[in-house]
Amino acid sequence: MDDRVWKNVSIVLGVVCAALIGIAGALMIVGNPGGSTPSDGADSSQIANATTPPPASHRPSVVPSGSASITPTPSSSAVVGNAAPATIEFQGMQLDPEKTSGASARTFTFTSDGKGPVTVAVTKTSAGASTRLCLKVGTGKFACKVGTLPNFLTAQADGPHDLWTVTLIGYGNTKPTVNVTFTWPAVAPQMTLSHGRLQGSTTTGVPESLNGFSAVFKPRAAGVLNVQASWTVITADIDVTLLDATTPPAVTVDDRLFKGVTYINPAYTYNVDPTKTYLIKLRNKSADSGKPDLTTQIAFP
Repeated sequence: MDDRVWKNVSIVLGVVCAALIGIAGALMIVGNPGGSTPSDGADSSQIANATTPPPASHRPSVVPSGSASITPTPSSSAVVGNAAPATIEFQGMQLDPEKTSGASARTFTFTSDGKGPVTVAVTKTSAGASTRLCLKVGTGKFACKVGTLPNFLTAQADGPHDLWTVTLIGYGNTKPTVNVTFTWPAVAPQMTLSHGRLQGSTTTGVPESLNGFSAVFKPRAAGVLNVQASWTVITADIDVTLLDATTPPAVTVDDRLFKGVTYINPAYTYNVDPTKTYLIKLRNKSADSGKPDLTTQIAFP
């Protein structure tokens, strides 16, 4: 074979190699699309008094140990479509003082869908107390604020799905009773509370603020409210009450008693109306015993 033939063969082989390299590069790009890095939106100029994350013993776990695991509610039971702002407010929840032995931070986790503002705010508190409020997104670091009514109002979800973790604990030796409000973009909103308390307030001296939870929400569409809950230590009679809180006074629309249980079984469900605002309450109707640790998930359309 003469030199001209070898030259032509070399040119063809070079073109084929270049094409194969280009295809491989394209496949790598398709296989690893990347994405934007979530931002917790915590402006360092807004951090008041404390930027240190909660002590290790106060850090959250999405589902702490309990009698039953909380499983995500299928999205088919709620809104299907584009994300829209969802809001829920937990009311009258007493926090542990962070300097008390065995204290646990009330921990909330939720997932945002797509882009949009995420806000967390303590909107009401008992007199003479302060709250340490911490927030992080994904595996990032906690940003914390300490104050009477701490908040994060500038966080931004940049999706497609960001996991947010919020912790609240009484600052120093204080034990505030607080209302805390969350707003985030979601297709099918689910809020998980970990390290709540389920003490029996029928016992003298135990406040209702340490017994389960009260949460207010407004559905964005017709669909099913789904509430799951489990707890440690005890078997108890648990009352779940749903009230129409659209206009005061709130009126009970459903009330169910789960007798002698270690978790809600089956999950509490109720068809809700988007023209109404609801208050959901969960209470331990038994005598106080053992400071049970409560995990609950609330999903709504």
